[in-house]
Amino acid sequence: MNNLAVTLEDQGQLNEAAKMKKEVVEKMKRILGEEHPDTISAMNNLAVTLRDQGQIDEAAKMKKEVLEKRRRILGEEHPDTIRAMNNLAGTLKDQGQLNEAAKMLEEVVEKRRRIHTLEEQRRI
Repeated sequence: MNNLAVTLEDQGQLNEAAKMKKEVVEKMKRILGEEHPDTISAMNNLAVTLRDQGQIDEAAKMKKEVLEKRRRILGEEHPDTIRAMNNLAGTLKDQGQLNEAAKMLEEVVEKRRRIHTLEEQRRI
């Protein structure tokens, strides 16, 4: 269903895609649970579509929830958590919350640098 929703989105059928992605999220929550990685990914996918539809506030709310879950489940330094921060920062920028977006992006850059440095040190 999610793949079909993505295809519909690619065809410009945002309303139908959003409707289908909402159904995917609801089913995943019911079947896999709210904390399952696939459920959280489906929430992020829906948030992207909502943002594309111009529903910026709803998208930001959902992306904040995605980030909170990623932090709690995966930790602050996990690549998926950092990616969720980056995604939320973009939506905050769209909302006009430029200071908050910039602060979050600075944190993303700092975490990516620190992780990259650690990876380089392990290789030596």
